Amino acid sequence: MRLFSATLVCLSFLSLAAQTPRGTLRFISGAQNAEFQVISGNHPAFISLRPEHGELAMLRDFLLTHTGPEKLIATKANPLKTVAPAAWKVAKHRGAKLIQTEDATYWCYTPGLVLPSTFRIGQATWKLQSADLPPLIFVELQ
Repeated sequence: MRLFSATLVCLSFLSLAAQTPRGTLRFISGAQNAEFQVISGNHPAFISLRPEHGELAMLRDFLLTHTGPEKLIATKANPLKTVAPAAWKVAKHRGAKLIQTEDATYWCYTPGLVLPSTFRIGQATWKLQSADLPPLIFVELQ
């Protein structure tokens, strides 16, 4: 019985560790706001977004699917002359490079990694308003 209890305590601790807040992402589409909590991703190099429900879950899934290595996510991208706004921070510094594809604008939040900053889902165009996150790789938590 004690082994069972100790296992539950360890699993609870691991679950809580995976949910450790690491930052935020805030998007806007017209009058709609979507704020996501960036959480630890079960490895020191990974982060994720806290699970959501409803429309936010769909937006979260889109973000996690379209965030990652620049060479895989934003192929055939063109650099933009404008830089990322000061409200987009990575570990207290700015990742300033923006790139454009046919479908979206991406923020290179750290060298080699991109995050969609302006994109369309259905009839809504979403824009990144603010970001505060560590320079780590986004993953989907199971």
